[in-house]
Amino acid sequence: MFILKKATSRREFLFQAVATTAALASVRVSAVVPSRTIHMAIIGHGGRGGQMLPVFLNQKDVRFIAACDVQRKNRERAKAVIDKFNGDTACVAYRDFRELLARPDLDAVYIALGDRWHARMAIYAMEAGKDVYCEKPISLSMEEGLAVTATAERTGRIYQGGVQRRTVGNFVEAMRLAQNGRLGKIHTVHAGMAGMEASRTNHFHPVEPLPPVDEVDWNNWLGPAPWRGYNQKYLHSWHGEYDFHGGLAEWGSHTIDLCQIATGKMYTAPVRYTPVNARRLDCEYADGLKLVLRQDGFKNSCAIRLEGDEGWVETDDSGAIYVSNPNLMPKHKVKTESWGRPVAHPAEFLECVRTRKRPSAPPDSLHFSHVACHAATISYRLNRALSFDPKTLRFEDAEANRLTIRPSRAPFSL
Repeated sequence: MFILKKATSRREFLFQAVATTAALASVRVSAVVPSRTIHMAIIGHGGRGGQMLPVFLNQKDVRFIAACDVQRKNRERAKAVIDKFNGDTACVAYRDFRELLARPDLDAVYIALGDRWHARMAIYAMEAGKDVYCEKPISLSMEEGLAVTATAERTGRIYQGGVQRRTVGNFVEAMRLAQNGRLGKIHTVHAGMAGMEASRTNHFHPVEPLPPVDEVDWNNWLGPAPWRGYNQKYLHSWHGEYDFHGGLAEWGSHTIDLCQIATGKMYTAPVRYTPVNARRLDCEYADGLKLVLRQDGFKNSCAIRLEGDEGWVETDDSGAIYVSNPNLMPKHKVKTESWGRPVAHPAEFLECVRTRKRPSAPPDSLHFSHVACHAATISYRLNRALSFDPKTLRFEDAEANRLTIRPSRAPFSL
C-alpha cells in the first residue's frame, strides 16, 4: 500500500505534471467526505507542528484522533495536547507512520516533519486515501515535486501546501498592485532569503550510541535522506544540513512563490541563475524579468519587493506595506495574520476537504515555484552561472543536471 512505483522516465512524470494544470482546475467530485467531523492526525510534532496543532484543533467540525512522531517525547507531547483539547484519552500515538496511515477512519493528515520527509510522506498519505496539508517545501528536488503533483492528480486527494502567505492580506495586496498594472510594467522582483549559506553546508557529527528505537527511531527519522550515524544534534539542527534541508526553498517556497504569482509566472521558472555573493543570487526569466534573491536590505522576514516602471511595493511578515507613492496604498483596512499561527490557510484546506474544491496552494502551482528554488540552490551550491530550460527541467551543464535529483535511501526512494 505504501510502496512507491518508480516512473519509467522523467519525461513521463513531466507529462503527468503538465496535464495536471488543466485537470486540477475543475472542482473535485470524487472522495467527498460525508457531512460529519473530519478525523485528522498530525505527523511530526516538532517546532512547526507544535505551533500549528492548536490552529487545527480549534477549527470547526475537526477531531484529531492520532499523532505520529519517531521521537517518543514528541508523540507523547502531541497526544497530551490533543487529549487535553478533546477532553479524553482516545488519541493514539504512533511511532511508525504506516500504522497510522492504515487507519480507515482517518480522513486527513497534517504533515510537519523535516524537509527531507515532506514529499515522500505526502505521497504515502495520498496513496493511503488521505487528504494532506503539508508544510513547505513540498519537495527537495524537481523530481520529488513532479512525483507529488502526479500523485495528487492520480489519487484525487486534496493537497494544500503550507505557504500561508498566499492568503495573508498584506501579501495579497502587494501582489494585486503588480497584477492590476498600477506599478506599470514589472521589471524586477526581489525575494527575501535567510540563512543562504546553509544551502551549501553539511556537518558530520561524531557517531553516538543509538538510542532504543522506541525513544528515537533513527532509521525512520532519516527516511529518504542519505544514511548517517546517529548524533542527537541532528534532531535539533537539521536545518543546517543540506542532506536534510530544502536549501533556498526554505524561504523561496514563500517569497519566490509570491513573486511568481504576482508576475504571472506560476507555471514556469527563470532561465538564468547567477550567484553574486554568499548573500545574493540573480535570476532572469525568458522575457527579461529579473528576480533577485537576497538576504540583506529588508526590514523583516519573508519580504518581497515588486518594482515596475511606474512604482514599487514591498511587504513582509510585519504586515506593513511600503510603497513608492502614497496613492498606491489600499484605502481599506488590510487583514494580516501571524506566520506562526495562521488560521485562514488551514481553514481553507478543511473546507476543500469537505467540498473537494481546489485549494489555493495545490502541488501543481507550487511545483514550479519550487523548481525555481531548486535551480537557484544548484547554481548557488556550484557557485557558477547556469542556464536552465523550465520546459524540460534541464540545465546546459552536466554536473548541474545530476543535482536535479537528490540521493535517497531504499525503501523510501521514488
